[in-house]
Amino acid sequence: MVVGVFKSVVNPARKEEFEGLYDEMSGHIGKLKGYLGHKRFFAEDGEGVVVVEFENDEAFLAWDEHIEHKRVKTIGKTEDIFLSYDVKVGTVFEHHSSNKEE
Repeated sequence: MVVGVFKSVVNPARKEEFEGLYDEMSGHIGKLKGYLGHKRFFAEDGEGVVVVEFENDEAFLAWDEHIEHKRVKTIGKTEDIFLSYDVKVGTVFEHHSSNKEE
């Protein structure tokens, strides 16, 4: 499994544009083979975090190289949508879980 963690602070003046791009990319990623899911969280200091999971490297690379995702990454990096961002991607080498809701 591959996990990506995208932390960001969105420029308040560009928040509406960011939300539109986020919704657009959520639609694209959900159609990819090997995509397992993603969740979005917000810290008390306003930083947003998206955690995304893929079955394997190939699935992650399909997303990383997706033409629309590349377009939106370029917009994010060049048009001041983010005040800051940090991306980390790694392979899961250990995993434990429990779900008592089922």
